[in-house]
Amino acid sequence: MASQATQMSPDQFQQLIETIKSLAPQQKDQVLEEIKSKGSFANCCTRFAGQCDNDAVEVFIDAVETYKEMEQISDKDALRGLPLLFNGLASTWWKGVRREAKTWDDAMRLLREHFSPSKPTYQIYLEIFEKKQGDLELIDPFILEKRALLAKLPEGRHDEETELDFVYGLLNVKYRQKIPRHEIKSFRELLEKGRTVERTRH
Repeated sequence: MASQATQMSPDQFQQLIETIKSLAPQQKDQVLEEIKSKGSFANCCTRFAGQCDNDAVEVFIDAVETYKEMEQISDKDALRGLPLLFNGLASTWWKGVRREAKTWDDAMRLLREHFSPSKPTYQIYLEIFEKKQGDLELIDPFILEKRALLAKLPEGRHDEETELDFVYGLLNVKYRQKIPRHEIKSFRELLEKGRTVERTRH
């Protein structure tokens, strides 16, 4: 009786076979999808050679973190593939510190500490105010440069109004004569009015 209870009819057996067959492609597709979604730095073109340059380090970090996010690379896989992006001195440096980098954030911190140590705040202020806008210098690159320096200050140090005061005072007199300070409420407005001044001068 027990053996009869476990026997399957031909129709039931055929139905079981079809069910198994239908599952296989789904499992295969799932595995392939997982492989495709597991990105790496293998096709990333960004490289860092170990130059002690704050801007170069930040450009490199921004680029690789954007690539990492777009390719959905996990922190673990990103850390494993990071040496692919190093050349020269950076490769040598990494061999010596890789054991200290337990996480992706550790690696980025070590990179900044070695190749881009934080500048003292007073030095950033000196760089902001050491150069005024030249007679032939366009307003866009001038303001971009000053805002990049302002961004290096401790977060929350100044509001936009104060930063505008800093930059406005460094503008060439030709711009300040055409753009009253009280009319400017944002850097966007300053740029727009500055471009208008440039168009009318040419």
